[in-house]
Amino acid sequence: MNFNREKEIQKTLPTSPIWQWSATDVALGIRHQAISSTEATLSVLDRIEKINPKLNAIINLMKEKALKQAKQADDLIAQGIILSPLHGVPVTIKDNVDVKGERNTNGGIFKERICQGDSTIATNFNAAGCVTIGMTNLPEFAIRWFSENPLFGRTLNPWDDSLTPGGSSGGAAAAVGSGMCFIGHGNDIGGSIRYPAYACGVVGLRPTWGRIPQFDPSSPGGRTFASEFFSIEGPLARNVQDIRLGLEVLSKGSLYDQVWVPAPLTYDDCRIKRVALVTQIDGMEIQPSIKENLIKTAKWLQEDGYIVEEIKLPDFNIAAEVWGKILIAEKTTMIGHYIDDYGSKDVQQAWKGMVYGAPGAKDMREYMLGIAKRDELRRIYNEILDVYPVIMLPVSGKEPFKHGDDLRGDDYFKEVIMPAQIPLLALVCLNYPSMSVPTGLKDGHIPQGVQLFASDYRADLCLQVAEDIERHAKMPFKFD
Repeated sequence: MNFNREKEIQKTLPTSPIWQWSATDVALGIRHQAISSTEATLSVLDRIEKINPKLNAIINLMKEKALKQAKQADDLIAQGIILSPLHGVPVTIKDNVDVKGERNTNGGIFKERICQGDSTIATNFNAAGCVTIGMTNLPEFAIRWFSENPLFGRTLNPWDDSLTPGGSSGGAAAAVGSGMCFIGHGNDIGGSIRYPAYACGVVGLRPTWGRIPQFDPSSPGGRTFASEFFSIEGPLARNVQDIRLGLEVLSKGSLYDQVWVPAPLTYDDCRIKRVALVTQIDGMEIQPSIKENLIKTAKWLQEDGYIVEEIKLPDFNIAAEVWGKILIAEKTTMIGHYIDDYGSKDVQQAWKGMVYGAPGAKDMREYMLGIAKRDELRRIYNEILDVYPVIMLPVSGKEPFKHGDDLRGDDYFKEVIMPAQIPLLALVCLNYPSMSVPTGLKDGHIPQGVQLFASDYRADLCLQVAEDIERHAKMPFKFD
């Protein structure tokens, strides 16, 4: 052991409790034996014991397994073996992918389903030497922008009990933002990474399709178009550098995902200096506070030398409509009867509102025309992204919803909720890498943020701009 090096590393690490550190700092400390993975895991477990009974973000705590994994990580370090940049770092996995020997309930629906094997997510975390602390909460069937279900109850927003923590990865976002893990796994088919990140004031990345492999042994059949190209796995974390590390670890390829793409994580081109700003979108009203926040963030970028030009996104609301034509049609066909038969009254009401607000294709012709329209729109947006490598826009047109807003009736869903989520839904349809970046707090308790997107497999450009935003925002976290 290089004791001088250890002492130098120790000087650079935070003096706060380990659970408050970044994943990057924890990994650095473990790598150089300034701390152990076991120490980091025990620190997080202590935090979970104190705060999870209130927030209800982690619904399956895997304490014994986590401590065993931490010891294995420490033993490897003692042998000079480092498996990844996240070696020994505690993480969480969302309760709708497989972890061998644990339940995958998909929001409480499959109460007795015990996984016989690991998902590609669990496999990649394990191969990286990470410590899986537990599974995080989500709504039934993962189809709400709220995270509650009859089996596990409601997850609370760390900043404000009255606000949704977002969904469907609300448990992951609440756990990350409150210090119960360093990186949370989420998935996103309608904003389910980016919206919880926005609601809880953390960073959430939805990569391009094929970037992170997807496969669950409990669901061995083939995937439909939307399940394959719209549903994307990704990391949530408290800072941009941690997102980089999470993306690197989760991007390891798998034979079980035929659309995985071995695209590079970084490219050799120069740092970009041109960003497009969007403060108006057809078909939706953007709250004044959200426009003000976008303009404030744009000024930060201009101070850093970026050229920021305001543009209008053509047919962006049409892209959101196409999302509905494709996704709602598929989900109605594939799981609609399960929602009717096994879902709670709340999820049935929310699903009814979603179908009313974003109706799926009524027949095969309309469905196929939706896919064709998506192809047309992507050509248009490829041209725009050739001029503006990164585009900044709202995550949602509204501040985080209040609990139960999606149960206020079909008309409210159609007139308020669905229009507000156009920026989330359109980018699922177009399937560019997109991320939610926190920019501060309104009135001390309402997280604010912006959304960034770039061309296919260029999440690195979003991360570059996000890191510059982060430096200005100095986002606090809910650690009290």
